[in-house]
Amino acid sequence: MTATCLPPTVAEIDLGAFAHNLQTTRARLAPGCGLMAVLKANAYGHGAVPLARVAAQHGVTSLGVARCQEGIALRQQGIQLPIVVLGPTWPEEVEALLTSQLTPVAGSLADLQSFQATASRRDVVWAVHLKIDTGMGRFGVTPTDVPGVLACLSACTHLRLEGLMTHLACADTSDVASVQQQLARFQAVVRVCAQHALRPRYIHAANSAGVYRYPTSHGTLVRAGIALYGTPTFAAPAVEQLRPVLHWKTRLVRVQAVPAGSGVGYGHTFVTRRASVIGTLPLGYGDGLSRKLSNCGEVLLHGQRVPLVGQICMDMCMVDLTAVPCAQVGDEVVLIGAQGNARMTAEELAMHCDSIPYEVLCAISQRVPRRYLPVEPPICP
Repeated sequence: MTATCLPPTVAEIDLGAFAHNLQTTRARLAPGCGLMAVLKANAYGHGAVPLARVAAQHGVTSLGVARCQEGIALRQQGIQLPIVVLGPTWPEEVEALLTSQLTPVAGSLADLQSFQATASRRDVVWAVHLKIDTGMGRFGVTPTDVPGVLACLSACTHLRLEGLMTHLACADTSDVASVQQQLARFQAVVRVCAQHALRPRYIHAANSAGVYRYPTSHGTLVRAGIALYGTPTFAAPAVEQLRPVLHWKTRLVRVQAVPAGSGVGYGHTFVTRRASVIGTLPLGYGDGLSRKLSNCGEVLLHGQRVPLVGQICMDMCMVDLTAVPCAQVGDEVVLIGAQGNARMTAEELAMHCDSIPYEVLCAISQRVPRRYLPVEPPICP
């Protein structure tokens, strides 16, 4: 007989919600505009391989990852969609990128020279994307260096410019002028490309916020990330139609009545002011629950909010159950998701941590199993 270990803490990934968000996002695009599903950082902590398979079934143009090894991992699991490595590529990674049929992004003249040398040695023509730094200040060719880079690219016999891209720094903020300035700079580069007889198939600037807030940024391809996970960080029409994909749950492992004046957790940073009931949850910062939530975060139990008390430990944390007298060991506790009429969001956890939902989702560690809920087939009338 094989022994089993049922984890009390799990991240449920609703593949149906992910498929819905893909469809909702595609509905914002003009005919002929492609959609790149960004699956970097293990699909923002959701699991890149299962989500890549759903994305493939729903007709995305390509997948985006940040690093070479992320793309190779998808290839090793049989993912055949075009995969664009959005981040910088180290020289020692170039051979592996080409072998795995990944599409690199060039952010400098040196990148192009490295890609050209490798493709020439292998006697292949390699599709690449060129990134223009129009104001993000992070990665890409500056507008002043564009003419020289394009001249080099025109002379590269083993490279084909498949995509021209930039990244919007302020699309999810109220700084409309900054977005418009970046788009104007980008369009100027598009025109210079045409002067060099370079007409890339994909012109892309829009991230999730660009998709929903700036239709003029769409070009012929958009890159959607956080919107696909149903946790947008911006307000825009149709955003309310997006559905959260990840639900983080655990179970009460201990329920203990304590008298007034009892210290809880390391350093006794919380001391009960009354006779109380303290519950213990079997997860902590080792599972991705930030210590910044100590004595300020909340979770859901029986459809009610209960406060986290004491310092978050590596493997456990405590909650004040005094207001929920019926709580028992084994009861479900929700950290992200819905329970009854109550809901706890990644945005709320992020607010307590002075952070953003991206970090909250990516921080959920691999010690937390992901349980994938299948895409439900449509109901036929």
